[in-house]
Amino acid sequence: MNSILTTEERTLLQSLGCTDKAQAIAVLNSIKMDVPVRSELFANAVTRGNKLENEKVDFTAEMAEFDVLEDEAGQA
Repeated sequence: MNSILTTEERTLLQSLGCTDKAQAIAVLNSIKMDVPVRSELFANAVTRGNKLENEKVDFTAEMAEFDVLEDEAGQA
């Protein structure tokens, strides 16, 4: 499967505890409201949120693939 999300994006979403695409968008939108507009975190939240909203991202498959890759890396 070709991933739309980068490893960095999947790591961020996993660390935020997002379980599905709708929750991920909601969490990223809430982050935008709490941080200064000029911060790097604001830019990341906007960019990642827009990507999830505007591109066809199979969130469950992306995160499942990421878990498999992490497991394989941990076993190496």
